[in-house]
Amino acid sequence: MLDYQQQDSWEFAPSLLQSPIAIKTNQVEQKAVERTPLAFLTDYVFDSVICKGNNLQFNGSGKMQLNKRVFEFQQLHFHIPAEHILDDRTYPMEWHFVHQNVIGQTVVVAFFVEIGRNNALLQPFYAINKMKENQQQKFDYRLPMTKLLKGKKQNAYNYLGSLTTPPLSRGVEWWVFQEPLIISEDQLNVLQISFSGNAREKQKIAGRKIVFYNTDF
Repeated sequence: MLDYQQQDSWEFAPSLLQSPIAIKTNQVEQKAVERTPLAFLTDYVFDSVICKGNNLQFNGSGKMQLNKRVFEFQQLHFHIPAEHILDDRTYPMEWHFVHQNVIGQTVVVAFFVEIGRNNALLQPFYAINKMKENQQQKFDYRLPMTKLLKGKKQNAYNYLGSLTTPPLSRGVEWWVFQEPLIISEDQLNVLQISFSGNAREKQKIAGRKIVFYNTDF
């Protein structure tokens, strides 16, 4: 199991372009667009879940398009609390949808989580908390991405970073959506009891450009 209390001992190839980062909205490059250049082409169909000890990884398939490049959905996992910080605010949770294309490029689409009403579309992900480390089991669920995001603004922050768990591979394209997903406190508590404290420490910006794709113009 990955030790989040000893992050300095994690092995990785040295690189300044690491994730997660703290995003300051007054320091990003604004880009006015009619819609974010990221589109979910299909529902995401899940088939299994594996316990990583301090996290759950939901494996599945689906397609996403980014600037005319098609990416295959690989897996979904979470961090409690959120790894990215937005204007000094740390959200209670963050979901990471991991994608890869045919030439090996990786894109992670991140969604913050905010406490409010119960989210029926996400409920299956908040109903699993009794698995042993390395245990894998079936998880049959179809998540309609367009329905999940219906009525939400498509504003997102884009930057080049890395995976946030070893091997901390660099060259990862990040899209961090501004508007959080809403879940209930009861839903959060189910996972928080077993998997809290699995967020990597914030990394230096190191001169990187962060672009905010803004549909509010």
